[in-house]
Amino acid sequence: MLDALNALRPPGEPTRRLTAGIFPGAGTVHLHHAIDSGYFQQAGLEVNLVQVVSSDQQMAGWNDDEYDIMHTSPDHLLRGLLKRDPVAVRAEGMGELAVHRRSGAPVPTDRWAVDNARSAFAFVLRAVLADVAGSPVTDDQLVPVGGTLQRFQALPTEAVDGTTLHPPFDVLAAEQGFPRVGGHLQVAPDLITNVVVTPRETATAWHTRAYAEVCRVSTEDLLAAGAPGIEAALLRHGLPEAAVRAAVPGLLGPAGLSTPPEVTLRGMEAVAGLRRRFTPDWQPACPLTSLIGP
Repeated sequence: MLDALNALRPPGEPTRRLTAGIFPGAGTVHLHHAIDSGYFQQAGLEVNLVQVVSSDQQMAGWNDDEYDIMHTSPDHLLRGLLKRDPVAVRAEGMGELAVHRRSGAPVPTDRWAVDNARSAFAFVLRAVLADVAGSPVTDDQLVPVGGTLQRFQALPTEAVDGTTLHPPFDVLAAEQGFPRVGGHLQVAPDLITNVVVTPRETATAWHTRAYAEVCRVSTEDLLAAGAPGIEAALLRHGLPEAAVRAAVPGLLGPAGLSTPPEVTLRGMEAVAGLRRRFTPDWQPACPLTSLIGP
């Protein structure tokens, strides 16, 4: 493996420094494992991971050239707000996106925490509540709070009644009295939950290809190690033991680390279908195939 990673950098190329905008959570375990294992360094990369608290912050940082790479929802590519001609070069899984609510059936007065009312997490929430719970949600029930961590933290404050979460926050929410209502695998099973985004002009550059390959190697490392290896990687990253325990089942589930890395048209169409369903006047500004990197 060492020789293969060393060969990713062309002879004579200096170390390339890359900044990646990411959300906090267990879904980035492969990135931290790659740093801890020296994989990025062996591939000629120096990677700085910058955590964001909302999709608006991440998109603003992208447009201001703060990130070379983003790990983000593919829905952000559909919103027409990103500059620098972004394309998705790798699909990733963070676990199922699940809707959790305080005990009892949803009611029309519920307040639902979202990152942004026009984001994929909000669309998953609306689809689950309509199709699984039979309780459609209106725009005025959506409360912008921030990323998954911020939404999870808002639940015990009683400022909101429920939200969409991913591992480990879904299990932790259930343990705190916010049981699962349903998840995206029930309403949009082909949905891609996360993608690696780069500017089109650097999508085929050696450092982008090396970055994606390190992500693949690190992810396969963790899958081969199973629960003990994933737990160890999350603990090294500093996650509390309770969060580590809660994260592992989702990461090893069908929408977790085993997600195929190819960004497929079918997956992008699932993302677009949710946006079209809850934003009836929306039409993509370009063919979905043009948002998929080479």
